Amino acid sequence: MGIRAGERIATPVRAKRAPRIWTVREPKTDPEALAQALGVRPLIARLIANRGVPEEKAAAWIAPSLRSLPDPRGLTDMDAAADRLIAAIDSGESVVVHGDYDVDGCTSTAVLVHLLRRLGGNVDWYAPHRIRDGYGIQAATMRRLAEQGAKVVITCDNGTSANEAIAVGNEHGIDTVVVDHHRLPDVLPEAHAILNPKRDGAGNPFEDLAAVGVSFMLAIALRSKLRDRGDFADREEPDLRDYLPTVALGTVADLAPLHGVNRILVSAGLRLMSKARHPGLSALREVARLSPEEPIKASHLGFQLGPRINAAGRLDEAARAVELLLTEDEGAAQELAQLLDQTNTRRRELEQRVYEDSLRQAEELDLDGPGGLVLWSEDWHPGVIGIVASKVMRHFWRPTLLLSVRDGVAVGSGRAIPGIDLFAVLREHQEVFERYGGHRAAAGVTVKLERLEELRELFASQAFAHVEGAHWEPSVLADAEVRVHEVDWDLFHTLRRLAPFGLGNAEPCFLARGLHAIGAKELSGGRGLRMRLRGDRGAAITAVGWDLGLGLADLDGPVDALFTVQENVWRGRSSLELRLRELRRAE
Repeated sequence: MGIRAGERIATPVRAKRAPRIWTVREPKTDPEALAQALGVRPLIARLIANRGVPEEKAAAWIAPSLRSLPDPRGLTDMDAAADRLIAAIDSGESVVVHGDYDVDGCTSTAVLVHLLRRLGGNVDWYAPHRIRDGYGIQAATMRRLAEQGAKVVITCDNGTSANEAIAVGNEHGIDTVVVDHHRLPDVLPEAHAILNPKRDGAGNPFEDLAAVGVSFMLAIALRSKLRDRGDFADREEPDLRDYLPTVALGTVADLAPLHGVNRILVSAGLRLMSKARHPGLSALREVARLSPEEPIKASHLGFQLGPRINAAGRLDEAARAVELLLTEDEGAAQELAQLLDQTNTRRRELEQRVYEDSLRQAEELDLDGPGGLVLWSEDWHPGVIGIVASKVMRHFWRPTLLLSVRDGVAVGSGRAIPGIDLFAVLREHQEVFERYGGHRAAAGVTVKLERLEELRELFASQAFAHVEGAHWEPSVLADAEVRVHEVDWDLFHTLRRLAPFGLGNAEPCFLARGLHAIGAKELSGGRGLRMRLRGDRGAAITAVGWDLGLGLADLDGPVDALFTVQENVWRGRSSLELRLRELRRAE
């Protein structure tokens, strides 16, 4: 008898980590009706139902199409933004695109700069420095751009809260077009146009777009208006599909949910990435050691290409990443990609040091009961604390703030567990902070050094005392229980139809029980295990896992496994294997 939907089973062994509960998902829609409507096997219908896809949208969800993109004019201020940029192109006014230092900000900048130049615009760009400039466009930057003759400034992945800077721009005759997706402040800036899906209410089709997705919607609107007035009668019309690989990169790397419009954009971008002639992305793939013949997956964007772009903004100059995305010169692309790769190696080393230091600091605190963590140090590089905050949060399963202290001021990043709106918590206690902002699950803060102990006490319990719906017990969700003999190539190829996988569309995870390990070997000094897992009908399959909390001595009896299914290619031969998420001794 299998585990029923919603049933909880024993917690797996995970040394020094918050214990995980294994749970089988309950389908959000009727899988039997989906199976009949789509003509797919019941297991696949269950996976789609688990993701809450209604029957009437399931066919389009399996085969996302660019034809299904909504009209970009559905975004508030879209006409005002497009008309102002067209006027600037016509008159030759100076336009500056002001980005951000993460992947979303860099890709947004690259898409709009390239397109506007292609349309004949007089366009320059600015990528801020994380430490010198801080987040978002600053009043001093706006004054400098005005002195340089800018008449239009486009903010990418920032600007929604830049009231002071935009007011300064207005004083100097600059029209600002905001292209953003962050939470709205109580008072919006007086910009010429603010393109932010958060303005259009919950449930609008653009709600979950990253800034690069908003940039792409602006690109569609611009081309449409120029086409309607006949601008392409005597010149080539830009093919906006050229930008979709860049849009996919920014969307996945910014952890935008991969459903709705994002699913359409990322699916198309992944299909086109191998075919597109893009020197920067090609060089980035090469330094990431991704074969030109290998189909690019969303996981490659999130874990291999994206981090190399992010590394520039974390430790060096984000401008280098924008240059890589804009260059048409293959030699320059190779040099920039190598530089980003080296920076990313340094980023990983710094990140590991901060992570280990954070764990030691946290373990000295009283962590009984639900509550949050606040950790800080003068030795931590501010460029990596956001990444480490995510890892610490997952390790202890607590809302976490990590801060880097410089000259009596602590600047940091926060991450929240599911069910907690971190932005709302910070706003409720905003008197503690000099500055704060962000999303439901992630935020940035600035705090004076003398208030850090107060903040730690606040976060330890009081800040979350009245929060309802927080998932204080971490769980790992399985889509369904299967048996080893059911894991075959037919299942694998069908699963690929559900891609791209990421936030909002997790890669299907399965549970199998009562398996026997054969020929188990340790990998990387015990960090990993490789084995064959045999099921009740004698079928066996290779399985690999890392940091499972079990060693060879624990595999002398039956085990239960949570896993995803992946293809392993070795010397030109393909085989199926299980990527173990969790492993425990069977009861």
